[in-house]
Amino acid sequence: MINKADNPNGDTKASPARNEAGGKSTLLRLAGWLGLLVAAPFFLWIPLGFTGLVPPMIEVFGVVGLRIPAGAAIAGLLLAAIGFHEV
Repeated sequence: MINKADNPNGDTKASPARNEAGGKSTLLRLAGWLGLLVAAPFFLWIPLGFTGLVPPMIEVFGVVGLRIPAGAAIAGLLLAAIGFHEV
C-alpha cells in the first residue's frame, strides 16, 4: 500500500528509489562485500599476531611499512561503506 505522504500525485506505481531490484543495486552490494573481503584479513591478522599463530604485522612490514596493510584495510572499508550505503 502506498502512503499518500510518500506519493502526493496519487500514482499507483512505486517510485524508482524504492524499487532497486536493478543492476546498480546489485553491483553496489557486490562492491560492499568485496570491500569487506579486502579488509577482513588485516583485521583477523591483529589478534592472530598477538596469540603467536601468525607473525605480527610489524615483523612482516616493519613500522614504516604498516601503511600498506592500513591503507588496504581503509580502502576496503571505504569500498564497503559505498557499497552498503542506502539513501
